[in-house]
Amino acid sequence: MRKGNTWIQSTLAATCAALLVAACGGGGADSAATGTLRTAMTDAPSCGYDNVFVTVDRIRVNNSATASPDSGGWSELVLDQPRQIDLLDLQNGVIEELGELTLPVGRIQQVRFVLVDNATANPADIDFDPDADPTRAPNHVVFSAGGFEELKTPSGQQSGVKINVGIDVAEGQVADLLIDFDACKSVVEAGNSGNYLLKPVLTAIPRLSSGVRGTVADALLTSGAEVSISLQQDGEVIRSTAPIESADLDENGNFILAQVEPGTYDLVFTAPGFITKVVTDVVVPEGELVNLDPDSTTPVDENEIVLLPATVEGEAVGTVTNTDDVKPATFVEITQTLTEGATVLITSAQLSFETFDSGGVMTGVGDTAGYSFTLPVDAPEVAPYTATGVFNFNADTGVEGEYTVMGVAEPVDLTPVVQTAAASFDPAFVGTVDAPREVITNDFDFSSSPAP
Repeated sequence: MRKGNTWIQSTLAATCAALLVAACGGGGADSAATGTLRTAMTDAPSCGYDNVFVTVDRIRVNNSATASPDSGGWSELVLDQPRQIDLLDLQNGVIEELGELTLPVGRIQQVRFVLVDNATANPADIDFDPDADPTRAPNHVVFSAGGFEELKTPSGQQSGVKINVGIDVAEGQVADLLIDFDACKSVVEAGNSGNYLLKPVLTAIPRLSSGVRGTVADALLTSGAEVSISLQQDGEVIRSTAPIESADLDENGNFILAQVEPGTYDLVFTAPGFITKVVTDVVVPEGELVNLDPDSTTPVDENEIVLLPATVEGEAVGTVTNTDDVKPATFVEITQTLTEGATVLITSAQLSFETFDSGGVMTGVGDTAGYSFTLPVDAPEVAPYTATGVFNFNADTGVEGEYTVMGVAEPVDLTPVVQTAAASFDPAFVGTVDAPREVITNDFDFSSSPAP
């Protein structure tokens, strides 16, 4: 079970982990003027883990977007002690303050986020998470099914993970910037070796107070199912939770998705074995936390979201091939386009082509990575947003069993390459959630596209 946070304090990104960067300074051109860089973290959680522990050593900043790790012009915020943080504690709006750094007035264009190296770190120097086992590696993942694995950090130690930003340090003013650490995409299984890599996926976003809060029915939580909740636009997840059990919410099943830009979103609820539920056209005003459940304190709650068990499920399976020597980060995603036009993401996973020996040493990079998704064939339940929080859900039978499977290759700093295929289950198919399941197979080949 994951450690619980009170829901009002805590965000999935699904929330992502986020590094808050706040620059303070003046409007003058005097090169001697200084400002302050304030740093913190929050999380866009992971998938299928109880804990994702990372240990932060320092944060480096530079006014040049092209400066190499060894060139001049770097300023560093070095923590008093490398600090171990559980990214899955940083949910429902929680951020981890890391410290402040005095900088000359100017424009920061590059940030490097540096983690300790498991192989060289001295445990005596580390400020361990109070709920972690200090005999384990500073960076490691704990599985919901039991057990743990070291997270190898090939790109996160010496030079740090690079993030291109644009932060103006202006004298006497404060500018905040939040860096999302997407744990879902950052923890990668290394082929079939049983080893796991931490390949940090970081994104710079404004620090915002707007978002959405609501309640999931207790009946779903006590069934043992794990529900994922996300705010989406055109099938792109903007903010989400990791798969949630009751330990991740308070006793009333409350959730919160914070740090969201003002705009209109689809709120999507998914859980294995349950019918997808979508609240469309949720308008989030600037600086406002929209409450979907204003009646959450009453004995009889009409506003909580109740997910119903799926009666029939199918499977989308396949392999992804890339014979190039260097392979970009690759994902497989399943989306569904509703009758009223909105496209929502149902499930996704990052694939790994790397192979390792029993000692964790990389032995090669394979050409194929398999994927498999179990999907509800039942029609999704959809309702437009209402300010009262009482939603009139109806089954969208027009898209029952109809999905799109996407293979997505995302080379660094290049436009992602997307391949799509239909996954349409036979409406006449008869089965149960256990068996038989209809299976649809789609394969993708990204060899030489995009170029490494």
